Amino acid sequence: MENKTDASAPSVSTQSANLVKNDSAKLDKFVTIDIGSAWTKAFLVAVDSENRVSVEESARLPTSQGDQALVTKLLLTKISAINTPKLFVSHLPEVENLAKKQGGDYVEEAQAAEFLVRFLKKSDANVTVLDAGASNLKESMKAEDIGKYLTFQTNAISLENFFGKKRFKPHILPADTKELEIEEAFLRANLANKLSNQNTNKKITLAATGGIISGTPRLSRIALLILDILGPGIVAQLVFDREFFLPSFGALLARYKQLQIGSPGGWLEELGTFVSLSGKNTVELDWGYSQMQQVELSVGEISLIPAPAGQKIKLTLFPSKKERTEYGIGGGSLGIVLDARPKPLELTFGQAASRKQMGQWLKELEQAEINKEAF
Repeated sequence: MENKTDASAPSVSTQSANLVKNDSAKLDKFVTIDIGSAWTKAFLVAVDSENRVSVEESARLPTSQGDQALVTKLLLTKISAINTPKLFVSHLPEVENLAKKQGGDYVEEAQAAEFLVRFLKKSDANVTVLDAGASNLKESMKAEDIGKYLTFQTNAISLENFFGKKRFKPHILPADTKELEIEEAFLRANLANKLSNQNTNKKITLAATGGIISGTPRLSRIALLILDILGPGIVAQLVFDREFFLPSFGALLARYKQLQIGSPGGWLEELGTFVSLSGKNTVELDWGYSQMQQVELSVGEISLIPAPAGQKIKLTLFPSKKERTEYGIGGGSLGIVLDARPKPLELTFGQAASRKQMGQWLKELEQAEINKEAF
């Protein structure tokens, strides 16, 4: 998904115009169909009188390269879609004609991304959508850039064969933890390039969606993936799409004006604020009380500080003895995550020390997540 913010409002189709007669009109239910490179996803979406967007039902099937209409028909039988307006979103050009034949509306995926960025953007933060979908497989990566993030021993030929098969059948899910690690490692290498030019003096908002991100077995795995790709000095607020729904939400935002001042339901989760300190550092947290909290981190340490979603905090960093930088941040499911590991990470493909280090970091974050859940 592209992240442009200068798009003009799209023209509204006849179907959309009938549904949205004015900005105060009440929306009820829709069906969105997101046709991606690997999966086709259908959602029954409910919008209440306060413009809160919730996912009531969902279903997905591998995308057919031959008969997308058949897959769409099968998905619509799995959800309560009778006489419900349909909205299609895709990067595949042939989907526009499919939408017309199905009596639905169509939004191109790049346009949906533009409206999604507008919705998420705040005055103090730039927005980047981290899409883990199969479209990433079009980009080639060196085996050593992927393999250095693995906790087990393998070789370049095995990795190249794995991704050769994955590009041929992108809908195939990881069969075990090792395959999951390989896909996560590929994402690290791929997404790190997209974040390489971030401004360290301004907070960023990251919206994580799709693929093994939305399908993750634990939040701690996503937390470590994001921390690993953040450059030194980056402060990032992270929101997490649990339902593979962000492209569909962007399409809804593009077509229905009411939703631009609405709110997402539980499918979009605030994970908190991730801070890449890149070494020993001191952090100050102002919670709005009489005393300031000061946190000191040693080189290589990762720390999770509980902070609920909606909690407003002033974070102060000290890049040098004479400098200080302040950010307005918020909490979430993982709270505030402080990372004092030197960046870029000192990892090398084929070295036992690197494999051991990756395994240790993952165990530490998993245990921190378990302790937080128990608390």
